[in-house]
Amino acid sequence: MGDHSALMIPVRFRESRISTPVWPNQGRWLVFCLLLLTVSVLLTVRPTRAEEDPRRLEFRGRVVLPERTLSWGQHLSLTLFGVESPFVAQTSARAGREFRFRNLYPGTYSLSIHVPRAGEILQTIVITPSFADEKGRVEKTFLFDEQSLRSKARPIPRGMVSVRELSISAKARKEYQEAQKRLQRYDVEGAIEHLQKAVEIAPQYMEALNNLGTIYYQRRDYSAAEQYFQQALAEDPEAFAPLVNLGAALLAAGRPEEALKINQRAQEVRPQDALANAQLGLNYFLVGEDDEAIRFLDRTKELDPAHFSNPQISLARIYLQRSEPEAALRELEDFLERHPDSPNAAEVREMIEQIQHAESSSGTPRLTL
Repeated sequence: MGDHSALMIPVRFRESRISTPVWPNQGRWLVFCLLLLTVSVLLTVRPTRAEEDPRRLEFRGRVVLPERTLSWGQHLSLTLFGVESPFVAQTSARAGREFRFRNLYPGTYSLSIHVPRAGEILQTIVITPSFADEKGRVEKTFLFDEQSLRSKARPIPRGMVSVRELSISAKARKEYQEAQKRLQRYDVEGAIEHLQKAVEIAPQYMEALNNLGTIYYQRRDYSAAEQYFQQALAEDPEAFAPLVNLGAALLAAGRPEEALKINQRAQEVRPQDALANAQLGLNYFLVGEDDEAIRFLDRTKELDPAHFSNPQISLARIYLQRSEPEAALRELEDFLERHPDSPNAAEVREMIEQIQHAESSSGTPRLTL
């Protein structure tokens, strides 16, 4: 079973230091719930693309794998998580065959690709008008050779099922699954109701607790989110999703010193996880350790160049503080290339113009994001 759940908030400009994001799906939704939490500590609440542009889009793609990766009859499992708001949808496909997610609000999503016997691959997907054709379709092909599949796929542990998992009743699991269906229909209130019922039936249901935390995180209720993540960790201290999500909630609540040890632990547990690296990089930035921040933010870009935590923005702020305008410009231009429809795109373009003007005027811009 995978493990997802994370969130995200937009970048705030003209502040000294930043904000981060969180998300649910009994397994994969947990890991996603980790992702979004990162973005919220560096960002400010802004209208989502769904609120600004009601046009729905379609995301379609293919996953191309080396020959004989899958046995006859095996399928890929794909799960799409919303970054700006609670959403989850699932489908399956054969390797090399087309998959589709329809009726999507424009925005940033995280795609989980589960490859049987290989593991899970997480990738940020930007589904916005700039990347869509005239029919509103965003298309992407994922190509993996044997080396890239080994490096990108996170093996999913297989072994004995814990006593906690065995103790969760079918009735509680049914409530959890109904919550996921509600999220696919953008019915967040209905999802919360079913998740709370699942927890009432099975208080040890860590995945449901984490799922609730990610929803409240995306609603900017960081106190409630923190409580749910703490409860989830109490039920399963080794779980990664509530750990990284708790770190994000503390960052979003303005407690970076308290969050640092948690985010360090999350990155140590999963050094190849883009969210864990992004969140630790943001944390170091917030406590003023810029060299370490650069290290982990650069690593985030290596793992997932379009990651929803927007590492380019944090890096640009650091480079401006260091009077390195050319490096800052590279990061901001990279951000715009990957997120042209971001609610922050206009401000980023304005900042680029200001840096260029300052360079031509004095050669040493004194600007900060």
